[in-house]
Formats: sequence, C-alpha cells, structure tokens
Amino acid sequence: MKVGGFGTSHGIKGLIKVYSDGETLASLQTPFECLVQKISETNSYQKVKVESFKRNGNHYLAKIEGFETPEAVIAFRNKSIYLKEEELPPPDEDEVYTKDLIGLLAISYESKEKIGYKISDILDNPAHPILVLEPLEEGQPNLLIPFINQFLGDWDLQAKTIEIKDWEQWFEV
Repeated sequence: MKVGGFGTSHGIKGLIKVYSDGETLASLQTPFECLVQKISETNSYQKVKVESFKRNGNHYLAKIEGFETPEAVIAFRNKSIYLKEEELPPPDEDEVYTKDLIGLLAISYESKEKIGYKISDILDNPAHPILVLEPLEEGQPNLLIPFINQFLGDWDLQAKTIEIKDWEQWFEV
C-alpha cells in the first residue's frame, strides 16, 4: 500500500524529504524497511532500509541506508513508498484505510437510500484521495468525489455502505 513519496535531497549528509499520505509513516519506529520502485525499472520494487526519520515542517527527513550523499539519494526523488499490508499499523477505531472503502455501496446521506453506485477505485491526489464511484447499471457516468467531510458522511464496513452528501450535484460537475 502506498504510504508516501520521496521529494528532493536535503543538506549534505544524504537526507531526503518524505511526504506522507496520512499518519502511517509517523507511527513506524526506525529503522524500518519499505518498498520503493526500482530506479531503473518501472514495474519492479526494491527494499530499502530507513535508518532515521524525523518531522521537518510539512514533511519528514529520512536517512536511507547505503546512500550517504545528496547525489546518491536523489535517485529516489519522486518515487513512491510502499508498505506491505501486514506491516501497516491497525487504524484507530474511527478511522479506515482508503483501500478498505473499495466495494462499498453509496447511499444518500440525507435519505439513507441506495443511489446505484459503488466505490471501484481510489485515486491519489496531492490534496486528498478521490473516490471513483462506478454505476451499478450500464449507461450512467462514473462519479469522482473528493474524500473529505464536505462530501461524505459515515461509512459502515459491516453493512458495506458509505454516505454521499448531495450526491445529485456530481452529475452537474
């Protein structure tokens, strides 16, 4: 599961900026291992060991084992960071991993009635994830809804439903 991404190098000691997708990375103890897309290949991943990891403003600074200079660590720039699902910490009681929302049926926040859509995918977006709602019947368009409180109500993983606020407006967008 994608949990963040590398930015530019930082300083002269081989540190690199890390931007986190949520709080998962902040909950890990160093050293930890993660998967990163191989530098020279597109569909292959390599395991890297993060020796140190600390908050620095709106991002983190990481020290990757074996990469001691800014020139060496820059090879990771713009690469995504992945953890295996079993390595993820359990979410808090009132939280959920976005991957767990795939397959939930959309219901109206106002009426609690099914609206004929289910979540088929989650798109990464710098501001927030985007839910892709796929119609249950052919001939209807997919809906893209930002994963923010303004547009979503509660979800129920047991009942497999998620509330969509003012869902009719998404046909006009």
